[in-house]
Amino acid sequence: MQLSHEDVELFHHQGYLSLPVLFDAREIEALADEAARLSALDCPQRILEKDSDITRSVYWVHGLSELFDRLVRDPRLLGPARALLSDQVYLYQTQLNPKASVLGDVWKWHQDYLYWHREDGMPNDSVLSVALYLDEVTEFNGPLFVVPQTHRAGLEEETATRPDASGWENTVNAEFRHEVDPRTLARLVDQYGLASTRGVRGTVFVFHGNLLHSSPPNLSPALRTIVFARYAAMHNQLRPVAQPRPSWIANREPAPVTALTEPLLAN
Repeated sequence: MQLSHEDVELFHHQGYLSLPVLFDAREIEALADEAARLSALDCPQRILEKDSDITRSVYWVHGLSELFDRLVRDPRLLGPARALLSDQVYLYQTQLNPKASVLGDVWKWHQDYLYWHREDGMPNDSVLSVALYLDEVTEFNGPLFVVPQTHRAGLEEETATRPDASGWENTVNAEFRHEVDPRTLARLVDQYGLASTRGVRGTVFVFHGNLLHSSPPNLSPALRTIVFARYAAMHNQLRPVAQPRPSWIANREPAPVTALTEPLLAN
């Protein structure tokens, strides 16, 4: 997919970009069915909600599924990532978030890059997330909330690391290890406002790795499933760290993503 000059300018100004539906109903149904299968897998990449058997996330889905491996190479996702990062890209991470009805928990306010820098040794913020909505995302079922323009706000000093939250598990569950100071959040919201990123099935939402965002619990009776592909510029490869997270969370063997040249669905 080709982004317009206006699309690129808008992304760099506000830190995110919502694209029209790029996938047809048959493709979305196939991806949703595969997401449901992966959400039920008994594997290390599956993270559960606290004190529950409900799936919170599944990581490295492109390694668990041929269909999702094809998806992350689809030009409709890969093209915008390359254009916005102005470089060839590698796949740093994939994540499936099937936020369960009523039981799907919060993702607290955070900047992804700060986690990736502190935990994985990512040297700079030339990284973004491309999110595909496999269900309609409404104001009731746990949409992403973002603070526009905060991708230019370095919050290193305003984000504390909780001493009681050691281990990589506290980077992927609701007990977040790195917490943004509430006074900082209030200041930024007062300055830039808030946005709720709702959309119909098939919507593609792209956001900068440094954009401050969160997601409230799913209070609706409907499932809310989003799959994320995190692309980083090839020059932005992870440095060694003392306690690296599992390779299915942070890719330490980067290679340029090659574009899919066939249809997403084989038949």
